Amino acid sequence: MPLAQMGLREIRGLARQRMPRQAWEHFMGAAESRATFRRNQMALGQILFRQRIFHDVTDPDTSIQLFGRELRTPALIAPIGSFSLIGEAAERQVADGAGRGKTMIFVSHAAKSTVREWAEATSAPIVFMAYLNRGKEDTSRCVRQAESLGYAAVGATMDTVQPVKIGDHVPLSTKDGRPRKGHPACARDIEWLKGEVSLPVVVKGIMGAEDARIAVEAGADALVVSNHGGRILDFNRAAIEALPEVIEAVGKRVPVLLDSGVRSGADIIKAIALGAKAVLVGRPIGWGVGAAGAEGVERVVDILTAEMKRVLVLTGVSGISQVSESILIRNGYHWRQP
Repeated sequence: MPLAQMGLREIRGLARQRMPRQAWEHFMGAAESRATFRRNQMALGQILFRQRIFHDVTDPDTSIQLFGRELRTPALIAPIGSFSLIGEAAERQVADGAGRGKTMIFVSHAAKSTVREWAEATSAPIVFMAYLNRGKEDTSRCVRQAESLGYAAVGATMDTVQPVKIGDHVPLSTKDGRPRKGHPACARDIEWLKGEVSLPVVVKGIMGAEDARIAVEAGADALVVSNHGGRILDFNRAAIEALPEVIEAVGKRVPVLLDSGVRSGADIIKAIALGAKAVLVGRPIGWGVGAAGAEGVERVVDILTAEMKRVLVLTGVSGISQVSESILIRNGYHWRQP
């Protein structure tokens, strides 16, 4: 089947055939019992749409603005440090695919590509996401270079107070093969990062109102609600379950993004209806690059954007900026936590 005719399920199947076994197991792995991994998708699946057909919406607008950049879609590329497991060229292909898809790419400090190499590989706006366990000297060097190269923002992934797990094991770093280690999350680190650059600072790994308020009071310009795709805390809430609490706490002060569990354009619209500005897409991007390189990444972004348009037409919403919770039905599932 030609790539242009493939849906996400076909791309996933092709990626599983083509990716090295180690890469597939790493990408699809999650901590311990995988309870959080499963909950992310189950919670999204319990949120339903309220269909409307008597309206004149035929070509809804999926564009958004984020960090001063115009994007054609709120389906952004998540910061993944292990694309290199798929192949030597995978990081460059993801970057190229982001540009082709006219979206934004968040790049990981744990990746093998340098700050400059990411910039040279894509026309897409880039956000550099640091891991503070790599030390302030290296983090400072990277974020300052990101600013000089025109990155849209920088930030820190701060939920790795314990290292990620795949099953019962902590995998070695895909960047340098060393044992992974955690790093305490500290508001002073956000304040320090704000002092290093004039770019917006993003904090990823927020799963509750208290942490959200601490991060924003320390200077965060945007937050990412994320449970690290189920790789950090087993039996955690789904990211979509934590999102309303974070929006209520800080959503009027900074943009809030969602990460973890997204597998469709419908999932993205659900997150936006609950207050998210945009969504970071992780594993499906890995499937895209594993199946067909840069063209596969572009195809995944196109599929998600087309699915969003379909949902907007069938709920009578003219564009992303008009999406609200009114298009959702709870279906008796307590995804909005007290």
